Amino acid sequence: MIHRRTLLAATVAAPAAVAQGRGGPVRLVVGFPPGGSGDLFARLIAEPLRDELGRPVIVENRPGAGGVTAVEYFLRQPADGSVLMMHTGSSAVAGPISRRNPPYNPMTDFAWVALLSNAPFAVALNPRVPGEDLRGFVAYAKAQNGALSYSSAGIGTTVHLAAEALNAATGIQVQHVPYPGSAPAITDAINGTVAYNIETYGTLLPHHRAGALRIVATLAEERTAIAPEIPTAKEQGWDVSAGTYNLLAAPVGTPRDVMEQVSGAIGRVMAKQEMQARLAALGITGYARSNPDEAKAFVEAEIARWRPIVQRLGIAL
Repeated sequence: MIHRRTLLAATVAAPAAVAQGRGGPVRLVVGFPPGGSGDLFARLIAEPLRDELGRPVIVENRPGAGGVTAVEYFLRQPADGSVLMMHTGSSAVAGPISRRNPPYNPMTDFAWVALLSNAPFAVALNPRVPGEDLRGFVAYAKAQNGALSYSSAGIGTTVHLAAEALNAATGIQVQHVPYPGSAPAITDAINGTVAYNIETYGTLLPHHRAGALRIVATLAEERTAIAPEIPTAKEQGWDVSAGTYNLLAAPVGTPRDVMEQVSGAIGRVMAKQEMQARLAALGITGYARSNPDEAKAFVEAEIARWRPIVQRLGIAL
């Protein structure tokens, strides 16, 4: 067994050795199934993170309950740098604040490493659903008297909260159909099982361009560079903006030097020009200079932003 003193000495010469007493793979826990936006982001960074850490990085999918299943699993893992979690807005913020009895506290139950990215949502209709823009769709939906439905990546996820905020703002009555991740939720919007889906721009845009879905609005603050022709919801009369983000977390109790090594490694990954270009092509803003304190402050600010909205909408799972 490699002793801690030996390992820390090795990190001076080779910062790639991260975990105390361990040289095996780093498991990167993801709360959603393969194919969704959270999973895709994790796989996008896994290889370059492996190069920076000098250890294999294995994406471990633990889908269910909007990311809560993965969190419950993650909280039982050792605090030695061998296990990290890729959080989305759903597991970091939306999940706990939308439940009467939150199963965890995002401010105390995670050692936040870094804020990695931010991505706006978009509203995409099945092509057979009327409405060339959000105004047209809202008019159609109101005439259906609650008969329409939308899909999301799960109850208590950021897309669920964003959809309910949009529904409240527009005054439409629709049914929520939750799925165990964004991939099956999008699939059923494409095949017409539901009328529409809300997800990240980069996830929906290929389907929009292929004609499988039709994006009628972005929930970004302004039009995006990757699809400037698509107007925002705000432009069309409803001041609703929402998106999701990715944050990296370690178990509470992970040594500070390990946290700093992981934070430095992920910062170098996010600073690579190739990574920034790939993210920009997906409509994602990548952050290269985040640190543990900034990540925790971001989560705290998002909780403060969304909790009153959840309470106003009466969402209590």
